[in-house]
Amino acid sequence: MPHIVLATKHQKSRWIAPYLEPLGYQIRESDAFDTDSLGTFSGEIARTCSPEQAALTKAKQACEYSNAAFGLGSEGSFGGGPYFGLVNFNTELLCLYQRDTNTAIYGHAAGPFSPISLPIEHHTTAQTIAEKLAKFEQQHWILTLPHTLEKGLSLDELLARFTYHLPSSGKITPDLRAMHSPERQTMIANAAKDLARRLTSFCLQCKAANFVIKKAIAGLICSQCSLPTKQVKHHLIACDHCQHSCVVPSNNALADPTYCQICNP
Repeated sequence: MPHIVLATKHQKSRWIAPYLEPLGYQIRESDAFDTDSLGTFSGEIARTCSPEQAALTKAKQACEYSNAAFGLGSEGSFGGGPYFGLVNFNTELLCLYQRDTNTAIYGHAAGPFSPISLPIEHHTTAQTIAEKLAKFEQQHWILTLPHTLEKGLSLDELLARFTYHLPSSGKITPDLRAMHSPERQTMIANAAKDLARRLTSFCLQCKAANFVIKKAIAGLICSQCSLPTKQVKHHLIACDHCQHSCVVPSNNALADPTYCQICNP
């Protein structure tokens, strides 16, 4: 059974292993490499590389520190998405690195992230905090005051800080570390599911994994005017190893006129 070493300080294997172990992989966590050195969500250490590079670095360091054949790195990021400015968006990446071939396969997942941040003002009380945060069950919080910063607070622990003393400034933000963020846990599991799909999608020519859709090709015909639209007409499936590829049609035969730049400019 191949062993995968997961570089993490935040107990992520519990959301990844259920998808990789059925494929024959055994996941082992290692905190030998300080993953926080690549940046922290709370801002003490700035992030200086892309999520893809961070995940790859973690995976390579997992191999280096553990002398393992396979390393796994996980990296989350927030922002962007289709509802930029309206809804926060969480993207999770998993990078499985194979040391002897120097190759990597990435699993992806993304979706809205609902926990909010709250400014602390002179009228902020335990009751007003509870009213706004109670719906985010099991989410933990970071309390930032002028001279202190506390992480990993449950809602009850957070409210206790406002029982006898009411600070007039500061902020409350979600603790985004995986073991303290249920919505991130779900997204990490979705990324693991995507990685498992890629590991079981084999090239028709060389049998290498990750033979999946790599590019969407626009041009789906409008059902009303019969002109091409920007909607996806075909998908390109390609092999990273031997470059074999094939083009397959999308699930839709025609585009809705709503998405046609001629019928609905």
